[in-house]
Amino acid sequence: MAKGGARIGAGRKSISEEMNSRELAMSALVKKYGSKEEALIALLNSDNPILIKFVYEHGFGKPLDKIEHSGNLNITDVVFE
Repeated sequence: MAKGGARIGAGRKSISEEMNSRELAMSALVKKYGSKEEALIALLNSDNPILIKFVYEHGFGKPLDKIEHSGNLNITDVVFE
């Protein structure tokens, strides 16, 4: 069975590594499509609903789950030890 604790290569990537990946991906998109906007338009024109959802969520934000609660909370038994 595996043991817990710190291991080589475990954990989140450094911020600089994430930023480097982001810049590289953005550069590739701009080279292929000419601009960031054209790259997003290409996603919207695809037939893949996951890619279309991606563009909408990044443009408008993810929809919030609205939970409506009607009723009262009644605590009938409280035990202190």
